[in-house]
Amino acid sequence: MQYQVGEIKFPDNQVRFFTDLSKIERIAFKGGIDTLGLLKTSGTSTPSIIFPSRESIAVRNQPTNGQLEQYSIQLGQPKFQETFSIALKDVQFRTGGVYFSKKFKAFNRTLEGTIVNVDIIEEFDAIKNYFGNILNTKKIQVFATIEAINGHLKIIEAKSAEIEKINKQLIDEVKFKVLKRITRNSISPETEKNLFTMEEYFESAAEDGLRPKVFYKSDKEFIEDLISIVDKKHYFHLRYLSNKHAHNLMKLRFVHKPFSVIFLIEGHQNNHIIWETLDTEEATYIWYLDRDISIIPTALKKIDGIMSGMKIYGKNTYISTNNDRFIRLIHDYKDIDGGFVKWKGQLEHILI
Repeated sequence: MQYQVGEIKFPDNQVRFFTDLSKIERIAFKGGIDTLGLLKTSGTSTPSIIFPSRESIAVRNQPTNGQLEQYSIQLGQPKFQETFSIALKDVQFRTGGVYFSKKFKAFNRTLEGTIVNVDIIEEFDAIKNYFGNILNTKKIQVFATIEAINGHLKIIEAKSAEIEKINKQLIDEVKFKVLKRITRNSISPETEKNLFTMEEYFESAAEDGLRPKVFYKSDKEFIEDLISIVDKKHYFHLRYLSNKHAHNLMKLRFVHKPFSVIFLIEGHQNNHIIWETLDTEEATYIWYLDRDISIIPTALKKIDGIMSGMKIYGKNTYISTNNDRFIRLIHDYKDIDGGFVKWKGQLEHILI
């Protein structure tokens, strides 16, 4: 028996074959298919002619009412994996992951993808070389899952062992590496000022694009990390001054050389601007101010000028000739713990 559609005749056994074929929903290949190899042997760089989309293949069955009944087979979306390396400098750190683009010669096209990592923020892109140093690599390995969707290739998932290692602990390692670096970086010799807010200091001493908001929401957080990396001989002094600093009246000021901090501490009769270094053997410098907070900006400008004079004439010249309301506290570096107790008692007597 034969069935005819237009000019085409179908034998009975072929119709039964089409009927059976229409019942197939999925075809699996033992051992998988080398999709990339299939592309290469096909002699074409256009995967859309090889990978079918979710289109129907029409077949005909025995008519029931004088018409041929239509069936369809839904073909699944083909997926395959590709592993490749890409330079860390060529990826972009974005909030929630790492973006990359990769040109595949076999497909003659460039695909884009994102490696998800919720610990990453876009500000890290300015310091991704630090992440490379901690990870000890200049490249990352990417394992990408690619799918042909409606004749077009798309990376639907990407993973990287290196990017997965970027967690809160590794980010802290990077933060402290950056912190140590910027406290030692040089500042342009054209910079005339000596006192910097946290934001100004990052702009002057850090790498291009690195801003304090990458790690710090306030100078209070910044000084806390600075204290954690200083030599023990100034640790307790800085901790004490940091806890006493009047953050509501003045932002901390930072001095580049020697790297040091300017605090403002309120007293009962006066306010006090205090200069303390982080790791050099210097005395604590204290200037008395009236409690009028409006004079603080003027006092800071004056101290900035004093520091400029010290660079030219030396500290001893200023100490021996100054007429300012000024006093020094000498550190005892031979007895760290006992020296701090003595220093603290003298300072608290001054702050009354």
